[in-house]
Amino acid sequence: MNFQSVSYFHLKWLLRVWVFTLAFPAMAQDDGQTRIEILQADAILRDQSQPDVQRLIGAVVLGFGDARLSCDSALRFKDGRFRAMGDVRLNDGDRSVLAESMLLDPIAETAIAESSQNADVRLQSDLGEVLASLVQYDLNTKWVRFPAGGRMQEDSRTAVFNRGIFKVEESKLELGGDVHINDGDWLIDSDSLHWDEGSNKLFFYGASDVLEASGGLELHCFFGEFDQLTESGWFASEESVFGPAARVRQNDVWLEANRLEVPADSLEPLAAFGRVEIRDTANVWKVWGEHATRRKDATGEFVVSVEGATNTRARYLDASSADTLWLVSDSMEIKPDWTRFWPEVHLIQGQAAAGCEELLWDASMEQIELIGSPKTWLEGWLLKADSMTWKLNENQPEMLSARGHSGLLYELDSTCMQQISGRNLDAFFADGELSFVEVKGNAESVYFDAEKPNPCEAYNKSVSSAMRIDFDSGEIKDIVLLQKPEGIWSSVQGVVPTLSGMTWIALSDEVKAAFERDLRDFNGAD
Repeated sequence: MNFQSVSYFHLKWLLRVWVFTLAFPAMAQDDGQTRIEILQADAILRDQSQPDVQRLIGAVVLGFGDARLSCDSALRFKDGRFRAMGDVRLNDGDRSVLAESMLLDPIAETAIAESSQNADVRLQSDLGEVLASLVQYDLNTKWVRFPAGGRMQEDSRTAVFNRGIFKVEESKLELGGDVHINDGDWLIDSDSLHWDEGSNKLFFYGASDVLEASGGLELHCFFGEFDQLTESGWFASEESVFGPAARVRQNDVWLEANRLEVPADSLEPLAAFGRVEIRDTANVWKVWGEHATRRKDATGEFVVSVEGATNTRARYLDASSADTLWLVSDSMEIKPDWTRFWPEVHLIQGQAAAGCEELLWDASMEQIELIGSPKTWLEGWLLKADSMTWKLNENQPEMLSARGHSGLLYELDSTCMQQISGRNLDAFFADGELSFVEVKGNAESVYFDAEKPNPCEAYNKSVSSAMRIDFDSGEIKDIVLLQKPEGIWSSVQGVVPTLSGMTWIALSDEVKAAFERDLRDFNGAD
């Protein structure tokens, strides 16, 4: 190689300048293309063995539109490209790309910088500094590509990614492949996200996890939009219904669904759609449904409404006491101390179960009202009435009041059953077990001796204004007739006697199976 110095050959220097001004503009620029201008160089050299290459040395400055590139030296190729080398710095607006080597292509309008053994390529901008092994800068669109990933640092904020695009004029970072962001307030992991710096919003396009540094908020989704300032947005699962649902945790409550909508204004409802589950972090209670909303009522209290669908009813399960409580209905409305379930309600807790059209639970009064053809199954007995009210004590039954067409039944076998009926009925409990029952108004009973080999062959039918029935381990121990009692033992002749309205109804196997299924699901939760 034999470089000839311009400083030693004055005549050749003049000739070289002439060649440069006449020949190279044609090589460096096609019609309609922005040319690369040589704004400064201490010397321009030509390698006689490479006649299509020129070398610029010493304080080189190149211009491409508004962009300026400075370097120690550069190679200029016949097709108009420049290879800048040594302390390369590309300045374009408020951003700079720093590298040891950079290829400037006027046709593609790109600057491509690669890291050296000693240093990464650096992009400096208002977003901070990004270190990368490869940077592709589009001089036209002002997009900066990081095909081999990079690491961004700005004060306390860091972001690591496997690939990315910085859209300068939009102040947007599009990052993919094992993205990790820590900005001091939030920890974010994602397969793919867009970070809009101008609006402080994140847009998710792959499996993503977000955790507030304080621990108060946590979310997991596949698609979504998150506003960091207002802690609001929408979050969705993968399009497949079999994939994991989107999940949001606020303090000690998890909410998950196919799609979640979290409002910026607390007065607006939070909404969840598809495969809805709400539970506490201690896994004490859980709510299922197909659609749910949380809103504030006129008093400022939060109200959670949950609705089921054709094949998925709304359900509530509470394992805070010894016997797990389970409730199912088409709809439910939950307040801090008050809950409403409707219609076609079923309840199971321990050995007790209930069914009605509407159930009102007042936690502050420790009272449950069953409205609309209510039925209660307890220790093998079925209680029926027009309406029922449970009084509780520390979640244990203390008293059950049945009003209007009240009846108590116990099926001995398929042919006979114990029967007690009256206008009103009050059942009293001790340690959660049935202790005694008081019947007032038109009290009647049909009693079979369950201890006999064939209990259905004889019965005692009694009538009085009131009666008391004492129980022991779910079985009748004594019946006391009060106020004008009448009673007689009779043998069964043909049809076994049945009091008016006393028809046995069993808790359906479908309801039992649903309870067992939800219990397994609940116990198998993380």
